[in-house]
Amino acid sequence: MDYYKGNLATVERNQTSHGGNPFSFAYRKDPHPAFWGEVKSQANFCEEDYIITTYIAEFINTLSNLVYVYYAYHGIKSNANHKDAILRNLPYLGIATVGIGSGIFHASLKNYTQWADDLSMLLATATVLHRVFTFDKSIAYTVTYGAILSAAMTAFSTWHCVTDELIMHSVLFGVMIAAIGIKTRSIISARVSDPIVRADVKSLATWGAAIFVSGFVIWNIDTMACAHLTAIKRSIGMPWSFALELHGWWHLFTGLGAYIFIALVEYLTSEEAGQSLSARFAWPVAYIVTGKSGSGSGAGVKGDGDGEGNGLAKANGNGNGNGHANGATNGHANGTAKKNL
Repeated sequence: MDYYKGNLATVERNQTSHGGNPFSFAYRKDPHPAFWGEVKSQANFCEEDYIITTYIAEFINTLSNLVYVYYAYHGIKSNANHKDAILRNLPYLGIATVGIGSGIFHASLKNYTQWADDLSMLLATATVLHRVFTFDKSIAYTVTYGAILSAAMTAFSTWHCVTDELIMHSVLFGVMIAAIGIKTRSIISARVSDPIVRADVKSLATWGAAIFVSGFVIWNIDTMACAHLTAIKRSIGMPWSFALELHGWWHLFTGLGAYIFIALVEYLTSEEAGQSLSARFAWPVAYIVTGKSGSGSGAGVKGDGDGEGNGLAKANGNGNGNGHANGATNGHANGTAKKNL
């Protein structure tokens, strides 16, 4: 069922001219034999099926999912030395699952692989949702919240597969993303006191949201203008036409947007909250943040050392009960613990 391809059938497949450009290749008149058999998925996007190779139904839509795997790899690698690496890496494993599930779906276009794509999106989002609502709660609350969320996701997933619907999946995904965004904004206000760092964090959150929305707009253009896009792609030939595979751009934008929010949530819910963002992020996010800070310290941040003051932070050195710490940083901790650098 061509759920998204719209009026693609109106495009004359024998119109394969690409303007005589010696640096492009014309499209085939007919697709390759389908290695995975007849297309059975309810969702079928604008990219022509099996037009590049017999083994992959939607070539660009499949390869573009590598962006999820890239950001998952970067996140997991950066957490290698953390004691709580398992908890930190759950969302990254989630987006890796999205990339793999979506890649398999676009390569085969089967009903059951579409379910893997749909449900992996909810799984990845649920891990972040659980993190932002439980990071500062008791173990009992965290486990209970996780059990309830797991039960709800399981029930919805079962219903989704049985009914083979698409609308409520999109609605639930949107609601979960909105809840994460709203909660993240409140965590920023509570956990980041330095105004310069807070501005940097809010800027990154805004960029993440804007990238997500841009990807959604591009996806809808791909849906609504499919026939026109296909005609243009066939006229200019490959590989230039690949730039007009807009669902692939949706993957790139959502992969980047998802990574920004996952990395931001990881930062805000860890002991690093309040510190300058610096160069902790993967490309191209490092170009978005300034890495600057005001006083060089953040409220609620623990440092290294034996001295503990009356405030929220530990300073390096040997401190007394009043928060004086004479050590490697000659820090004076009283209240929010300022460090003299």
